Amino acid sequence: MNPRIVICDLDGTLISVSSELEFVLGLFRRKVLSRAVVIRFLYHYLRHPIRTMREGRGWNRGYFSGLPMDVLHDEVKECTPLLLKKVRPGVLNILNNHKEDGAEIFILSASLSPLVQAIAEGLGFKSFRGSIPVVKNGKCTGHLIGQRPYGKAKIAPAMAMMDQLGIEPSRALALGDSWGDRYILDLCGSAIAVHPVRKLRKLATQNDWLILEGRH
Repeated sequence: MNPRIVICDLDGTLISVSSELEFVLGLFRRKVLSRAVVIRFLYHYLRHPIRTMREGRGWNRGYFSGLPMDVLHDEVKECTPLLLKKVRPGVLNILNNHKEDGAEIFILSASLSPLVQAIAEGLGFKSFRGSIPVVKNGKCTGHLIGQRPYGKAKIAPAMAMMDQLGIEPSRALALGDSWGDRYILDLCGSAIAVHPVRKLRKLATQNDWLILEGRH
């Protein structure tokens, strides 16, 4: 089956690292973020362990509270070349092959939207969706518009894209690496688990999904 749309996770799937973690570390190294901001950001996780277990670590975007959007975009430009070096060649080959066959490539990630956009466009893919920051008076508030596309919350934007293109889920291919990606992998007609965590590997084997091993 040649898919008409390929829905690909970013962190751990298309690239081998967490894009937003690398971004935050870069902000800290370049002294865009102060030590106090980082400590306050980490403290929020300590205060809300149940939310972290339920929603994943990425629910907390407090590190960019008060960060001007022009600074954020400048820092994304600084970070993007480093992240593009972390692209998994095997995954990129799969995406490019399906793109050449006429499939739409949709990068769907809970990472910050400007980062997702920069990586997607840097690889020649025009369709993407990430976590969209709330901006007030030109500065990030530390909050997001709507629900970040993580776990089950990936289904709604994926279905919206498929509806826009007139494509049924049976004609879609999904790629993911984490346990939270099981929902989008199960939604699509075919799936690839990329260097999957143990629980996802077991599920992939049970469902006869393709498993892409190693550093590919």
